[in-house]
Amino acid sequence: MTQADLNLDLIIVGGGVAGLWTLNHAHALGYSAILLEADQLGCGQTLASQGMIHGGIKYALGGALTGASEAIAGMPDRWREALAGRGPVNLTGLEPLADRYYLFAEGTSLGRLTSFFASRALRGRIERLKPAEYPEGLQGYDGVVYGLADFVLDTRALLDHLRKPVADRIYRLRVTGSHVHRATGGWSLALNGVRLHARRLVLSAGAGNGPLIDSLGLSGPGMQLRPLHQVIVRHRTLSPLYAHCVTGIRRPEPRLTITTHADANGDLLWYLGGQLATDGVERSEAHQIEQARSELAACVPWIDWTDAVMETLRVDRAEPAVEGGSRPDEAYVRETDDCLICWPTKLSLAPDLADRVTGSLLADCAPDPGRQAEPGLPLPPAETGWPDWTKP
Repeated sequence: MTQADLNLDLIIVGGGVAGLWTLNHAHALGYSAILLEADQLGCGQTLASQGMIHGGIKYALGGALTGASEAIAGMPDRWREALAGRGPVNLTGLEPLADRYYLFAEGTSLGRLTSFFASRALRGRIERLKPAEYPEGLQGYDGVVYGLADFVLDTRALLDHLRKPVADRIYRLRVTGSHVHRATGGWSLALNGVRLHARRLVLSAGAGNGPLIDSLGLSGPGMQLRPLHQVIVRHRTLSPLYAHCVTGIRRPEPRLTITTHADANGDLLWYLGGQLATDGVERSEAHQIEQARSELAACVPWIDWTDAVMETLRVDRAEPAVEGGSRPDEAYVRETDDCLICWPTKLSLAPDLADRVTGSLLADCAPDPGRQAEPGLPLPPAETGWPDWTKP
């Protein structure tokens, strides 16, 4: 090895929550790793998400537990361990926007879901609340409210917490097939006067994975994009609310999923997902805003929405291709030619994805903490991005 060579265990491509969590996890185990991000950290799906860390109840609204609901059931506890400073990823000091999530509906609209929510199978994951226990945003509501064992994080603050312990290993570089090449026992990447060699290449670039798989000639999976058309709502009388409205749902998906965030001025806004965002993909911005007003009037009628100011945000969720284009149930990691192709599929599953990546490495080699010196590469650092509603 020459002075210009650097041996690593992992080169991670993509700086969303999946790549950053994996970098922290690998580093904590003693592996040498760097992360390369094309733009700003989280600028794809992570910062456009609603920040929900959930245990899958919203995937069981058909009245039965599903593969998706059970694959994610234990994730809130994994995240809480990190928030408490236990485990390989330390998120101590990151305060949730809300430490509980809610589900609400008109009392007569739940049907058989009422008995399902009360079943032994869901004990500890959902509970019916008394009116005195309703959150601020639902005070005085005359319907039914349930508390869920879920919570919400500020995604930008999350990214900053994940970045801080490993900031000297995060760089800005748009990786293409011309940068990375197969090498004996792994992959090599040539920079200005430095040649990197890694045992594993980890692709966690979201929608960027597809072009990378093609340009590297990998026998990887196909990629699918499942778009959303989210709505941002500003109104002078908004109270914090983190909840699913399931009044009159016709399929197992919340009618509205509401999270509350602060804009650049510190004013509260609501960010809307659920069926509104899924069905709104084919709508123009004007028609989607019109539909959002209608849905808010039906689901949150105690607020006059006449003067609300709304805008929309289109988001593409990148995932491994599934027959019929349906949502994958689990985090996805596939190893091919010493490359790990990854999609978390959901924010909540980032710890599970990192487990799978580090598990592959542990099966091949033991960590060598002596190789963890600061890489000092001739590249600029990658900084944390901003959600659309707080961009400076």
